[in-house]
Amino acid sequence: MRKPVPPEIDLVLLGAGHTHVEVLRRFALRPAPNVRVTLISREPEAAYPAMLPALIRGDYTFEQSHIDLGPLSVAADSRLIVAEASGIDLQARTVSFSQRPPIPFDLLSINVGGTPLMPAGSGVAVKPIRGFLDRLATIEHDLASGAAVAVVGGGASGAELALALACRLGRRLRIVLVTETPDPVAMAPERARRVVRAALVEAGVELVCGVRAGRLKRGQLALSDGTFLEVADAFWATGIVAPSFLVTSGLACDPTGCVRVDARLRSISHANVFAAGDCAAIEGNPRPRAGVWAARAGEPLSENLRRAIERRRLRKWKPQAHALAILGLGEGRAVVWRNGFAASGRLVWRWKDWIDRRWMRTYSKRTRRRKTAEPTHRDGCGAKFGAEVLAAALETLPPIAAPHVAIGPEAPEDAAVMMPPAGQAILQRVDHFRAFVDDPFVFGQVAAAHALSGLHAVGARPWTALATAAVPYTANARMRAELSAMLRGAAEVLQADGCSLVGAHSAEAAEKSLGIVVNGLTEPPRVIRTAGLQVGDALILTKPLGTGILLAGYRRGDTRAGWLKEALDSMRASNATAAEVLRSHDVIACSEVAGFGLAG
Repeated sequence: MRKPVPPEIDLVLLGAGHTHVEVLRRFALRPAPNVRVTLISREPEAAYPAMLPALIRGDYTFEQSHIDLGPLSVAADSRLIVAEASGIDLQARTVSFSQRPPIPFDLLSINVGGTPLMPAGSGVAVKPIRGFLDRLATIEHDLASGAAVAVVGGGASGAELALALACRLGRRLRIVLVTETPDPVAMAPERARRVVRAALVEAGVELVCGVRAGRLKRGQLALSDGTFLEVADAFWATGIVAPSFLVTSGLACDPTGCVRVDARLRSISHANVFAAGDCAAIEGNPRPRAGVWAARAGEPLSENLRRAIERRRLRKWKPQAHALAILGLGEGRAVVWRNGFAASGRLVWRWKDWIDRRWMRTYSKRTRRRKTAEPTHRDGCGAKFGAEVLAAALETLPPIAAPHVAIGPEAPEDAAVMMPPAGQAILQRVDHFRAFVDDPFVFGQVAAAHALSGLHAVGARPWTALATAAVPYTANARMRAELSAMLRGAAEVLQADGCSLVGAHSAEAAEKSLGIVVNGLTEPPRVIRTAGLQVGDALILTKPLGTGILLAGYRRGDTRAGWLKEALDSMRASNATAAEVLRSHDVIACSEVAGFGLAG
């Protein structure tokens, strides 16, 4: 059979900022052949910061103000990895994480944004937005009426945030805006400054101007003039700093930790790394940290990534010198300015609303997914790849500290050797899955949890396991990374339930798959069967139903990434505790819900 054409280049998009969602959209419209695109994002959705204040006020829903990365990734035939990166190894060309295997790259593009500069433990930063929204909900629920909340930062973001909080919380809480400039939005024309100040005063926001905020400790926010402001909490919307791992990676960075890039948005120190948005500093052409420049960078970054893939000359990009600023005032009003011009009123708000909704619609349109399935080129045991690939993957697994395993993966032979306890029955269960998610680590976790559920259902204690894994043909390093991630995900879930992965078999295939044989132990009389079921018995479910529907919908671009994440979190959770509880209550019958559903 015809040999599949493997991807030649791994393009990793680190972060889901404005720039990268536009890059992904353009790759969906015009795919790059033989390129595997991977998007790494802390959350399954990308927030649109321009709509955050209106979201706080209740003008928009969460879905209306966030881009769902799931359908967008499906349209671009991109892998979506929902995880927070902790580092970049430029020599090994990998992105690392604290709780999962690294992801390799040939080309890396960074659009991770930044967080407001603030003293540690002194409140909550406006970014990342998910954390801010969670903290806001807690404050709204917990704080007593009359308590004060500070907003630190008098730029457009801080002023707009203070107005939004006043609209939402002003009847119960005091909102205090702290800015080191004489007036909020000091960079705006005088007319715009007057409009914003008047709106803040009208909304009941207390202004503390001309001082710099410091540490918040025991309800006292230190100010640069030596005084203290009594507040229950503080939200920081100040100048941003990039994630610290950008500096420690060895990339050339500016004093705020942002990656220094040239006019082509390429790192000045590493030719295979690009960066854009708040985490990038363009040499000789600095621009304020604002969404408009990040969004405009999407087109040139997409083009230069494509040119780098094709080994063509990159194009320079000169961002516009000035940008339009629109600030929502609440109650259907907004103010706009550019250079010395300013205007305000309801018409401006309607214009802003139209701009924001139109921008969001750009990323909600569906693009039909390309067919990527390829026929395999070898079958049977002849489809195995080099032994060094599997050996290298097994070396990444956690060590086995189990006396019952005489021969395991540390010193592999033709068969694993295990010593069962006397008087114990061995129960075996086999499961095999075609990969239903693009993340091999999560796929391995889910496959292992599902295999173990069969043992828990019959009352067995998980003991040992063997795996057979298949990955598509590509370069050895890529196959090793895929196999390692899959097996490590499975091994971690198995080990958490006291089950040792004692060996693995590997093969090439058109698509990823993982089979797991699990062995369990129990005393023969304690095996739980389904024969004891009677009409009228109570039926108890340990997990939600409907995961198959969500998985099928995801491949069609119909399932939100947040829904899929919740489903996968449930699917990779162990049933061990549930099984123990059921056994303690003398359950008379138990079974797992497999691929045929509850009725099957």
